[in-house]
Amino acid sequence: MLQRTYLSVDAQKRADTLKARADAYFDYNWLFHLLWDEFKKDITKQTLIAFCDNLQQQREKRFVWAFVESHRSSLKEIREMYEHKFEDEDFGLLLLEERARMIEEFCSMHLSVRWSHVYQSKEKNKPNDSWKIFAGNLRFEDPKSEQEIKRFLYLLDKICLISDILTCRDQGVGIDVNLMLYRRERLNLTRPNQDGEPPRDTLIQAIKRCEDMFKTNTAWAVVHTLCCEDYNYPNNRSQFERYAQDLLKDPVLEGFAKGCPNGTLQSAVTGKNGSGNFFTLHSSQWVVEGGYPWAIELLGMLRRMIESIEREKKIEEQKRIYQLSEKGF
Repeated sequence: MLQRTYLSVDAQKRADTLKARADAYFDYNWLFHLLWDEFKKDITKQTLIAFCDNLQQQREKRFVWAFVESHRSSLKEIREMYEHKFEDEDFGLLLLEERARMIEEFCSMHLSVRWSHVYQSKEKNKPNDSWKIFAGNLRFEDPKSEQEIKRFLYLLDKICLISDILTCRDQGVGIDVNLMLYRRERLNLTRPNQDGEPPRDTLIQAIKRCEDMFKTNTAWAVVHTLCCEDYNYPNNRSQFERYAQDLLKDPVLEGFAKGCPNGTLQSAVTGKNGSGNFFTLHSSQWVVEGGYPWAIELLGMLRRMIESIEREKKIEEQKRIYQLSEKGF
């Protein structure tokens, strides 16, 4: 039986969303490589004693150290789970339940809200400083806060590692998982929204912010997957193409680089020599089935943008309510 952490209504909604999007959301190998480079620069520029002194003074450096130290620190625990499982237990399902439990604890921590601002830059040559904002608000000098930071990074590492195993992003850990059973059960354990259609303005803004990633018209097949998986949109290609054409009439998307004419989704699935067939599968299978890297990246970015936009709206609404209360309403 999966033990649940008590969450507020908002935190529970966020936890359910992250469970549904975990395969794509919890992939921070790019951040490890970025921070590892930062770590090596510091080590080579100064003596170890001076470096340790700087760790006490600079929150960014403390965070770099803590993140690098936590990376793959949970691998031993996962291997022990694998070695001591019962013969009739499916390890993929054990990992899925463990990840769900840890995501609930993750979402119960205030740091997880701040962490949602950490993102991978779309421009590879542009420095990514989003992690520095997160690190700058950490209180390593407070023992209680330091323990909370360590726990947060432990949860993040384990959730990411489990996600890497379940999506075969990391095949060097020596753990065999029955992916077919995992994929089927994953759909049963996640709870997508039942609205049938994402909030129109939110989706339009997210698409606009990701415009430079729409290299071809077939990128709309990624939006179709997002709508079907996250909002229970009908899996009807012709209906979605009409929906997309209507979205493109919005002033925000005026002059958008790539349209979605009739037959776009079929072209995406056909691809070159059938290479786009992965679009017919759940996105959790895209990595394993050789999905286009740009499609996987775009789907993850759209989901992050939607989450960010929804959070921005909520903040603005709270500001508005506060201003009204100040006026006596």
